[in-house]
Amino acid sequence: MIASRFKAGLLAATIVPGIAAAWTPSAMAETETGAALRQNALTVGWPNRPAGVPLPEGNPGMAETRMRAWLGHSWPDLPWGETRINGAVEVQTGFSSAGSGGLGLIGGGAPSQASPYEILDLTWDQGGSSTATTRAKVERLDVTWSVGAVDFDLGRQPVSLGTSHFVGVLDVLSAFAPGALDASYKPGIDALRARTALGDTGEAEVILAGDDPWNQGGSLARLRTSLAGMDVELLGGRFRNRGFGGLGWEGELGPAGVWGEVALFQRRPAIEKVRAGWSRAAFSGVVGADFNLPFETRGGAALLYQDFGARRPSDLASVYTDAPYKESWAFLGSAGYGVLTASRQLHPLINGSLAGILNVVDGSTLWQPRLAFSISDNSDLGVYGWIGMGAPPRVEGENVTLGSEFGMAPTGVGIYARWFF
Repeated sequence: MIASRFKAGLLAATIVPGIAAAWTPSAMAETETGAALRQNALTVGWPNRPAGVPLPEGNPGMAETRMRAWLGHSWPDLPWGETRINGAVEVQTGFSSAGSGGLGLIGGGAPSQASPYEILDLTWDQGGSSTATTRAKVERLDVTWSVGAVDFDLGRQPVSLGTSHFVGVLDVLSAFAPGALDASYKPGIDALRARTALGDTGEAEVILAGDDPWNQGGSLARLRTSLAGMDVELLGGRFRNRGFGGLGWEGELGPAGVWGEVALFQRRPAIEKVRAGWSRAAFSGVVGADFNLPFETRGGAALLYQDFGARRPSDLASVYTDAPYKESWAFLGSAGYGVLTASRQLHPLINGSLAGILNVVDGSTLWQPRLAFSISDNSDLGVYGWIGMGAPPRVEGENVTLGSEFGMAPTGVGIYARWFF
C-alpha cells in the first residue's frame, strides 16, 4: 500500500506541475510537436546449419513499424523559472514468419532480456498472434525546471552515460546493444536528475533511477569536465544492487580522435559466476581511436575487455544466464574483442559504412555493412546486412555446445527507412 501511494505521488509530481502551468496565462508559452515513422524489414538465413541443431527452416522474414508522436510545451516566464513538460507515445507493430512477433528489430544488436527502469507500467500490448504483435508505450513523460543554478528533470526520459560509441561499458541504465541500427530515440527510464554547472566547462549531476521493486533501481553521481582538451566523465554509484565506479574520456590527440571507458563493478556471486579477475570486483574497459584513411575514408579501431566474459566458447551459453546479460547492460559474451569501423561519403546523398567485431577468444567475427541514402530533408533509407563467421555449434549427446559466439549468427539483409514530420 505504501509503495502504491508513493508511485501515485511520483506520477502526480510529474504531471501536476505541467497541468497547473498549462492553466497559467502566458503570452510566451511555446508548444512543439512532431512525429517519426520508422520501418525495418529483413530476411535472415543460417549458413552454418550443423546436423541435429534445431534452427528455423528456410529464410525467415521479419518486419517492424514504429510510429512515434511527441509534444513539448514550455513556459519561460513562470515565477520559479522556465518549466517544460515533454511527452512521447510510440506504437509498434511487428511481424515474423518464424513466430517471434517481430518486435525489437529497430534497435538491432542483441535483444534486451530485462525490463527497463520503470516505476509505472505504461505499456499496452494489443494482442495479436504468434507471428504478429502490436504494442503501445509511453516512451517519455517528464517535467524539467530550474531552481537557481540547479536544473531538475523528473519523469520518464532518455539517459545516456559514457562516450556513446559502438561498444561501451559505462552506459548501464539504458544501453544500446552493439550494432544498433538507430540511436535517434533512446528508450526512456523513470528517473530524477539534478545537475549544475561547475566552472566554464564542467557539470555535476545526480541521477536516481526508479524501478519496481525499488531495490532494483539506481543512484548515480556524475562529474563531467574538460582537461587539457579532453572531455572527461567520472561516474559512481549503485544499480541493480551493485556498486560501480568508472571513468570515460574523449578528445583529440594529434590527427586522431581517442576515447575510452573503464569501470569496476561489484561482484554478485549468487547470480553470476566469477570467471576471472578479482573475486570482489569485475573490471571492464574499452579503448578506441578514430582516424583518417586513404580515399577520404574515416576509420576506427577499439579493444574491449571484460572480466564477466567467457574464456572458452563452451562457456558462452552459461555466460548469457549471468546477471549482467540478463539485466541487459552487457551484451557481448566473451572476455575480449577487437572492433573495426569505416565510413565514407560515396555521394552527397549516399554514405557507406562497415563495422566489424572480432571475438579474440574463439576467432569468430560479425560484420555489418550499410548504405544510407538521403531521400529528402525529412527522410532517409538504409540498406544493411550482417555476416557472422566462426565455428558452428556442435551436438554432443543431448546437448548443443556453441563453437563460437558469432558462428551461429544468421546472415541477414534488410532495409531501414525513417520519415520525420
